[in-house]
Amino acid sequence: MIDPGHGGRDPGAVGINGLQEKQVIFPISLRVAELLEQQGIAVVLTRQDDSTLDLQARVDIANRARGSLFVSIHANAISLSRPDVNGVETYFASETGRRLAATLQASMLGATGMNDRGVKQARFYVLRHTAMPAALVEVGFVTGAQDAPRLADPAWRETMAQAIARGILQYIQQGG
Repeated sequence: MIDPGHGGRDPGAVGINGLQEKQVIFPISLRVAELLEQQGIAVVLTRQDDSTLDLQARVDIANRARGSLFVSIHANAISLSRPDVNGVETYFASETGRRLAATLQASMLGATGMNDRGVKQARFYVLRHTAMPAALVEVGFVTGAQDAPRLADPAWRETMAQAIARGILQYIQQGG
């Protein structure tokens, strides 16, 4: 299960030069799905276009599909007055999601060399209500002086998509 965050009426975070979170994470999410499918992994996306989905709908899609894991993809933001805040972080809610989150975080850091903001426990709705190991990745800050230009760059987004896909494959190969 790949969950491209936000979409439709909800642009997500808006950062430097009007960069919208949904413009960053949707192409990354589609590419992650494509890369996994090339490796023989069946992938279900919670949304396949720029549509608005509430949190319960995302959870329902995942649980109905009986996915073996759930990865929600987001970009972070903080006040535009804090361009010094940059980096990747990954969240989990339960012990079953902790190893998935740690594997994804390590893969993203290894591929990008970005600032490590850590693997953290959080009570995000999509992490608490999905019936499979779940993680939420934040691929960088749309408000970050270092991150925003990267997030706007299709070549960098390809690197991030490959890192997320590689992390998912590593997790699966380690026994899921």
